[in-house]
Amino acid sequence: MKRCLADVNLLLPLLVDHHIHRAPALRWAEGLMKGEVALCRAVQLSLVRLMCNRAIMGEFVIPASAAWTKVMELLDDERFDFSLEPATVDTVLPQLLRYATPTGKLVSDAYLAAFSIAGNMRLATFDTGFRQFRGIDLHLLKP
Repeated sequence: MKRCLADVNLLLPLLVDHHIHRAPALRWAEGLMKGEVALCRAVQLSLVRLMCNRAIMGEFVIPASAAWTKVMELLDDERFDFSLEPATVDTVLPQLLRYATPTGKLVSDAYLAAFSIAGNMRLATFDTGFRQFRGIDLHLLKP
């Protein structure tokens, strides 16, 4: 079993019952083994930020403290655990930040890609945009 770093777009559906991608996310989670999935701090904070955003959550928006509790409950599941940043992220990340045009979203994606590469992890996501990062071991799920 190779550990994987889970992207926000894969974990949010596990935490939000009404999410459009909940069914495929649950299917993915059903096949996981103990300790197989890593969450990094950036993903944790992004999950909290999204669950507190009315534009995303609509009537299901929750306070930050409740969102943090949901993330911690996910980590209570033996399949998931928190991972510290690998020591070599700062070596890998600059190579992934070379874009022809500036873009804010790709900075976070580049960080997650660098985290997974530096940690020798597979990155699990619904986001096809991660294909652009050379050297990444990508587990691309279909929504």
